[in-house]
Amino acid sequence: MEAKLTLLIVSLLVSAVVGQLEVQKCKNGAVPNKLEIEGCTKAPCQIVNGQNLRFKAEFTNPKATKTLTAKVIARVAGLIIPYELPEEHRDGCKKLTNAKCPLADNQRVEAAGDVPVESPIANVKANIEFQLHGDSGISLCFKIDAKIVK
Repeated sequence: MEAKLTLLIVSLLVSAVVGQLEVQKCKNGAVPNKLEIEGCTKAPCQIVNGQNLRFKAEFTNPKATKTLTAKVIARVAGLIIPYELPEEHRDGCKKLTNAKCPLADNQRVEAAGDVPVESPIANVKANIEFQLHGDSGISLCFKIDAKIVK
């Protein structure tokens, strides 16, 4: 079963509250200081299949980097569902709104954009992990619980 899920913008069950949206922290990478997903203030987020998901995030970049590469991992019923972001959504530097790459150590960064949501199945609960990889590893990583709807 292959599902295509997209977002910007993750392995432990440690939780953190970001604004009003609860996210789960990953083993590596910073958690957003602030996260807004359009139409979602509480998990699980209702994500509409076939539409773009809009987001705004603020985070502190932990280590200097020249690049940011976005990755998404979806888990459905405990299974990892492979998903490769479309090329135009992989370059995290293009999503930055208050800075440009390269980024410095501990630089406050804001990002915004939208990404397509494509899944061959709907009405399914998923845990979606969002990662931004810098030159030295994962810069940002978090997970959200979501329901993919028609």
